[in-house]
Amino acid sequence: MPAFEALPSMPFWQDLAVQDTQKAAYFYSHLLGWEVGQASPASRGPYRVARKDGLPVAGIIPTDGASGSMWVTYFLAVAGDGTGHAGRAALVDRVHQLGGSVLGSAEVDLGEMTICQDPAGGLFGLMTPRGEDQFVAAGEPGVPVWYEYTAPEKSVVDFYGELFNWELRLASGNAGENGNTGQNGDNAAGADGADDADGAAYFTALSDGAPFLGLRVVEGIGAGMWQTYFGVEDIELAARRVGELGGTLIDGPLLSPFGPIAAVEDPTGAGFLLCEIDPPSLDEVHEADSVLL
Repeated sequence: MPAFEALPSMPFWQDLAVQDTQKAAYFYSHLLGWEVGQASPASRGPYRVARKDGLPVAGIIPTDGASGSMWVTYFLAVAGDGTGHAGRAALVDRVHQLGGSVLGSAEVDLGEMTICQDPAGGLFGLMTPRGEDQFVAAGEPGVPVWYEYTAPEKSVVDFYGELFNWELRLASGNAGENGNTGQNGDNAAGADGADDADGAAYFTALSDGAPFLGLRVVEGIGAGMWQTYFGVEDIELAARRVGELGGTLIDGPLLSPFGPIAAVEDPTGAGFLLCEIDPPSLDEVHEADSVLL
């Protein structure tokens, strides 16, 4: 399993909040090949860590069900020099300054986690890992391959651009657009965004010129929402497997710019997406694993 070193303010972790953690553990272990551990006595609360080939992938935590089952995306909250709490404290202050709110914090085996809410009501998290290791499993079957936020208006895209100091770019497709935006998400060309196939404005966040997540503006949708795309080798097989395991196929499989995808819900009602992706080659595995040596 390749491991990649995460950068500050990039997606780093995901938690699944559900009423029935055992049902969720069974579903994801059989769909994505996860090994879901039992809650550690050292953790504060019944927090379970899912792993893929030994690397941590996600957390599963019970909820009272008042808000329903959902996935929550966490962003790496460390300063550029690696001093964790200073970076997290600065981001927490910035959340308030930009019109968001902080709902609470908790400590688990992997580090300190803070749950926040953006101005559109979308939930997201900040995570400061324990120790100096900031490695994540990504980009192959069984683990996250893409993250996407759906916003009710562009001001929420600007919230994230300013909060994390992302370089945002308009997706190609609009006539007259060159795709460039400012550091805080403002469009250098003066338009609101590029339209995707559904007529929604779509932005990508970049690191060294490479996109690592997308933000879609769909007016009138209500609350904002983060979604995770998990990789699978065969989208048709995975979509059928979702139903066999008690989940629901919401849409697809269908072709997208990312490849074949399907929108699904697990048996607890938590939504996510599947994306067909090729397994890494041996050369890619060796190169990625070298960061752990």
